[in-house]
Amino acid sequence: MIRNLIKFVIILGLVCTFIGGGVAALYGVFQGRIERRDEQVKAEAIRAVVPAGARVDVEKPLVGEKFAPDAVYAVRDAEGNMVACVAQGEAQGYSSVVKVMVGAVPDGDRLKVHRVVVLSQQETPGLGAAVAEERSNYTLWEKLFGPGEAGKTEKLINPFLDRFRGRKQNEIQGVDGITAATITSNATKRAVEQALERIRETLKERPAPAKR
Repeated sequence: MIRNLIKFVIILGLVCTFIGGGVAALYGVFQGRIERRDEQVKAEAIRAVVPAGARVDVEKPLVGEKFAPDAVYAVRDAEGNMVACVAQGEAQGYSSVVKVMVGAVPDGDRLKVHRVVVLSQQETPGLGAAVAEERSNYTLWEKLFGPGEAGKTEKLINPFLDRFRGRKQNEIQGVDGITAATITSNATKRAVEQALERIRETLKERPAPAKR
């Protein structure tokens, strides 16, 4: 009986070692690919939140390392003037950490949100996950037969994130949340506030961006 038990423990240990080694080997193979994909997602998010016609150098943030969570990026116009900044923020939601990228422009002595996009979240589908869901501005009729208004073009919108546009740092908590997703909505607000605070702290040591 004891001999069989010892044999079982040894076999179980060998199986666990084999499985653990296999998982580690697979992670080593795909780690680089995963990291490159995450960097691509961040680069796209950074460029998505800057004002039209402006550019951002993702390779050289004002502070922090490239693509690091605490990095702050300068946004410049065609003449090289800094007109906005971009930073990441995050906060614990209902079942995951909600991460956002925020573009902010100057408004007097304060910052004003230009745009917010969600980098990642694993919230409840149909509820909290709505913070990252985009939908077409076309109705079903317009999708089938074309827009009724001349010049109207289809674009993806997120009604919740759009509410942050034009808000100053002290106004973020006043953004209306998503019905039945209060925890996730509040997490998104805190994440936006964190990003704005990172930008504010960075600009304290640098000249304020030019007003557009």
